[in-house]
Amino acid sequence: MFNPNNKVFEDRREIFLNKLNGKAAIIPGANLVTHHADCEYPFRQDSNFWYLTGFDEPGSVALFLPHKPKGERFILFVTPKDVMGEVWHGFRWGLEGAEKEFNVDKAHSINDFKDLLPKYINGSDEIVYSIGKYPRIEKIVLNVFSKQLEERSRLGIGAKAIKSPDVYLNEMRLIKSDFEINRMRKATQISAEAHELVRKSISYKSNE
Repeated sequence: MFNPNNKVFEDRREIFLNKLNGKAAIIPGANLVTHHADCEYPFRQDSNFWYLTGFDEPGSVALFLPHKPKGERFILFVTPKDVMGEVWHGFRWGLEGAEKEFNVDKAHSINDFKDLLPKYINGSDEIVYSIGKYPRIEKIVLNVFSKQLEERSRLGIGAKAIKSPDVYLNEMRLIKSDFEINRMRKATQISAEAHELVRKSISYKSNE
C-alpha cells in the first residue's frame, strides 16, 4: 500500500491550478487491461494522473477547478470500497480514504462522474483534457463540452475550447524538484549497485 508524500503532490497541484487560470482540467487515471479471461496485466498508473495525485488505483478521474473557491478545486472520482471486491482485487482507499489520506477536497464514486461533471465544469473558460486516450471518459467529456458550446452561443458563458494538459504538465515535469532529483539519484544508485552485482557474478563464473 502506497503512503503518499502529500506535500510533494500538493505543491504540484498548486502550480498546475495556477497555470490553468480559469480552465477546468479533467485528468483520468489508467484502467486495468485484461490479459486473458479474468486476469489483468500488472497495473501502471497514468503518468499525468500520478504526477498530480499520487493515487494508484485504476479507473479514477481527477478534476482540477481553479474557477471554484478553495476547498472545491481538487475533486477525485474513485472506485468505492467493496469488501468482497477487495478479496479478489486488493485494498481500495474508497471515498473516505481518498479524502483523508490524499488531501482531496471532495471524493465521489466513479459511478457518479457522468452526472456530476457538468456541475463542476460549469463556469470554466476552457476544458483541459487529453483526447484519444480514454474512450469511456472522453465520451462523457465531449458530451458536456458540446452542451456548453450550445449554452455559450445563447448565454455567452461556458467552455469554448478543449486543450491538452501536456501544454502545462510537460513544462512542469521538465524542471525537477529537490524531491524528484533525490529520488532519481536513489534510483541511479540502486541500478548501479545491481549492475555491479551482475558484473561480479559474471566475472566469478568466467573464472571457474
